[in-house]
Amino acid sequence: MFMLAVYTALRAGFFLYNSDFYQDVPAHQILYAFVSGIRFDIAALMMINLPVLILYNMPIRLNKVRLNSHFFFVFFCFLNLLGIGLNIADYAYYPTIQRRLLFEPFTETLDLIRMFPGLFKNYAQLILAFFLFASLFVWIALKVCKLVEKKIFTQFSYWRASVSLVLIMLLAVTGIRGGLQLKPIRQTNAFFSDSKPLGYLALNSTYTVIRCYFQYTFPDYNFYTNDESSSIVSKLIKSDDEEMLNKEYPFLRIKKPNQPMERKNIVVFIMESWSAEYIGSISGLESSTPFFDSIAKKGILYTNFLANGQRSIEAVPSILASLPAVFPSSIIGSRVEINKIRGLGSILLEHGYTTSFHHGAASGSMGFDAFVPSAGFLNYYSKSEFTNYADSLYDGAWGIFDEPFFLDAGNKINQFKEPFCSVIFSLSPHDPFKIPENRKQLFAEYKQETAFQAAMRYSDFSIQKFFEFAEKQHWYNNTVFVITGDHTFYTARNDIFSSFHIPLLIFDPAKSVSKKETKIGTHVDILPTILDLLHIPTVHSSMGRSLLDEKLSGFGAMTFYPNFLYFDDKSVYLDDFEKRKEFYKSYKSTDSKYNSYLRNKNESKEMERKLKAYVQATSKAVNHDLIYKKIN
Repeated sequence: MFMLAVYTALRAGFFLYNSDFYQDVPAHQILYAFVSGIRFDIAALMMINLPVLILYNMPIRLNKVRLNSHFFFVFFCFLNLLGIGLNIADYAYYPTIQRRLLFEPFTETLDLIRMFPGLFKNYAQLILAFFLFASLFVWIALKVCKLVEKKIFTQFSYWRASVSLVLIMLLAVTGIRGGLQLKPIRQTNAFFSDSKPLGYLALNSTYTVIRCYFQYTFPDYNFYTNDESSSIVSKLIKSDDEEMLNKEYPFLRIKKPNQPMERKNIVVFIMESWSAEYIGSISGLESSTPFFDSIAKKGILYTNFLANGQRSIEAVPSILASLPAVFPSSIIGSRVEINKIRGLGSILLEHGYTTSFHHGAASGSMGFDAFVPSAGFLNYYSKSEFTNYADSLYDGAWGIFDEPFFLDAGNKINQFKEPFCSVIFSLSPHDPFKIPENRKQLFAEYKQETAFQAAMRYSDFSIQKFFEFAEKQHWYNNTVFVITGDHTFYTARNDIFSSFHIPLLIFDPAKSVSKKETKIGTHVDILPTILDLLHIPTVHSSMGRSLLDEKLSGFGAMTFYPNFLYFDDKSVYLDDFEKRKEFYKSYKSTDSKYNSYLRNKNESKEMERKLKAYVQATSKAVNHDLIYKKIN
């Protein structure tokens, strides 16, 4: 009961800290979330305390009882303070990603350690709250343990201890399962209404993190036969100049363009948190990206382009290797990361390209240093390789400010043999949204804007400075520039569409065009689009399709935990693969009152068929190392 009271207090803190998400939620639903959350609390407590329960109740004689009791108390406090820390950390993390922590503690541990000084400064109140809560927890736990210790029957009996251990294990398993029902509880059971924040209120971060660790092998789905799912998928992704090669490899195909290859350079900008809502050339609203808007008039601007996920660690595999974010965690850092893939860099290397990836964070941040070489980007540049380093160029949390790092990337690119393909990942529009002191005056007139908007203006200014540099270089007119976002910023997440809506611009200085394309596309389409753009003959296993192919309809598939989404050029279909099915005629109107699944059965079923086939094919390919094989 003591630990349940602790987790109820943690849930109350989560609710109060994120009260903005619950302003329009009826009080009885909030109360229901607290009550239904008890099952997840019991499951979490059983999972995190299982080592203590097993060790303490082992059927062996423990000598020096008092010394052992000290050990168990310290062990108990250590494990439970970890759980408490995860839940308090999620107070601040939840508004950023609008879900509970999942895989981040396993995949981004070093980043979190490096960021700790900045976190302490920006979240001092939460850190202080943790230490106060932890101190109170230890003090009360000590009192409770002393009280319980007096009532424990200490005379050892092997049979009594054995029976106790079996009973405790049965109770623990029942608690972890959430009861005696046929199927164990899962995160999806927390979502009892259309309000996702209520579902996350019912959950706790201890449960979601531990559960994610044991789910790190991605699930398999078997809705259709493999031939059926492959057939459906090939119709979604295959262009007329492509041929599918192997039924066992559902995405493997050979591209045979009708035109000769263009050996143009490629520069891809992945802009941190760039949300379409703040880009005037897309939204029609006040713009935080005036330079981007100016060059958007000279290129192909995709106005309904979507991120494949909601984290940078999900964006990089999608953009560089066309691997979608339809799994419960990122491919980076998972057990399938070592599978054979066919990245953009790998393809271009075979055609004589120099490849590079530039990210201003510390080396190893988010596991990019290990992943990007597998996608064929052999030159990896981080904060460690940044030349002329000075403290004034470091943002104090993530890495080098965008402007100096972009210019440094430009200087490095200048040394490459052409053709080259370079990916530049920005940092600045990221919490805590710092701008260099010497640049703040440039944006002084926008004092009414948020810190994020100011940081986004600064990142746009940084791209402008890069282009001013690039225009003077001999390679500029032989380069295609691709600019996109990694994911949306959390304040832009007003509905399903805005949760993923980001920019995509393809700009070729030598072929100035002015086109706005409304077709739906996602990150996984960037790789096959570049192959199409350059007319590259190759074998590839992209899980998207070329945006330049006018015969193929737009589509996008991703997870919006705990649901899966399928977009086409008009509508969106939502399915949790258990009981929840929703269909919206317009993907921009996804309030539950517009759910017309029952009134549009034919359209809904068709989108359901495509979604399930796509998820089945991607899960099979990723789980069983069937993404790519070399064709002789």
